[in-house]
Amino acid sequence: MNLVEYYQILDLQPNASVDQIDFAFSKRRMELVRQDRKSEIAILTTAYHQLRDLALDRAAAAPTEIDSHLPEYHIGKDIDRLLQLDKIQTTVSIVGREIQIQLQNRAGAVKSNVAIKIIKHLQRLDLAGIETATIYGMRGKKSIEWKQKFQLDEAIKSADTDPFSFNNRYINRCALPIAIAIAIVAQLLVFPRLLLRPIQIWIHEFGHATVAWLAGHRATPLPFGWTNVGEDRSLIVYLCCLALLLLLFWTGWKEQKYWAMGMAGILAIVQFYMTWVMPIDTYLMWLSFGGVGGEFYLSTLLMICFYFPLPDKFRWDFWRYICLLFAACTFTESFRMWHQIKTGSAEIPWGTMLGGQGDAGGDMNNLSAYGWSDAQIVNTYSQLGNICLLGLLAIYFIFLLKSLPNRSWQKL
Repeated sequence: MNLVEYYQILDLQPNASVDQIDFAFSKRRMELVRQDRKSEIAILTTAYHQLRDLALDRAAAAPTEIDSHLPEYHIGKDIDRLLQLDKIQTTVSIVGREIQIQLQNRAGAVKSNVAIKIIKHLQRLDLAGIETATIYGMRGKKSIEWKQKFQLDEAIKSADTDPFSFNNRYINRCALPIAIAIAIVAQLLVFPRLLLRPIQIWIHEFGHATVAWLAGHRATPLPFGWTNVGEDRSLIVYLCCLALLLLLFWTGWKEQKYWAMGMAGILAIVQFYMTWVMPIDTYLMWLSFGGVGGEFYLSTLLMICFYFPLPDKFRWDFWRYICLLFAACTFTESFRMWHQIKTGSAEIPWGTMLGGQGDAGGDMNNLSAYGWSDAQIVNTYSQLGNICLLGLLAIYFIFLLKSLPNRSWQKL
């Protein structure tokens, strides 16, 4: 038999590498054993040794540097980074329209659930022309313990039928516009508006509380228009908040969610500044600002987080829908109110909710006492609303483009 026939027996392309030949031999040999065609193993073994010797000679004569332009190289590097904490070594090869991935773990057998993790990663890559992915758990260099085969297009379609999947393209296209539309209609109707009012008040109080927590003060946001805030900085509050941020960073690093790592890092820096550097008068000013400010930035953050799977310790596949609706209602109401104030059709909300306009302890009264003019108050909150809206639209359009059939957008 000639070399062309040997390559056909192993279903390989000419000039296949040693790893590809080893992999194809192990795969084909297992198939023959399962099909009870052991008589063909002899010629298969002959073809394997002939091609392997040829590949070894070719590798010895060629430069040892890996060709970084091959797609297998980049995909293998991506998967190595994805599985670095699992201590798994990978070998990637592309044969026709199939990508084949071998997984080896020096500590023992690789668990098959790792395959799901890899498939989700492959779906985010631009694999034009690749239809299937076969993942092998290797017991040794030539022994296959298990294998799983996936149709990449079918895997994407299955995500589209799962309402709790963050890769559901239809949900990513429609959820935010529908939530905004429901929020606008609800604000126009008296009864739904009254039902949603406590949610807006609570987010307002959480705005105060987040400023207090980041500055190291105890705070308890209550849903009836009041937040208990401790007067003195507390080391316990600082350490507890820092521990939560470190947990978020660690789980984000473990699960390769870089946005969670970035958010935890930025908030840790802000927390250190606000707790140990910021003057007390500046803290009190931002504490008053944080109520209405929280109605904008907290509701925007909740809507943006709808598109991001939190680390497993903070999973919110179902609750993100409720948070999206409540956040949309709060944002639209605050945006509408401050737009009316900006145009002069409404007044600045002086006083407190409990004490009315005659209460000089309201947030706007406090800002005025710190030297803010009426125009500065209105312009600041109006601009904050516009910035939050632009950021929200930017995230939405990124995920809208990623949901389109053209997979070149998947790399965004």
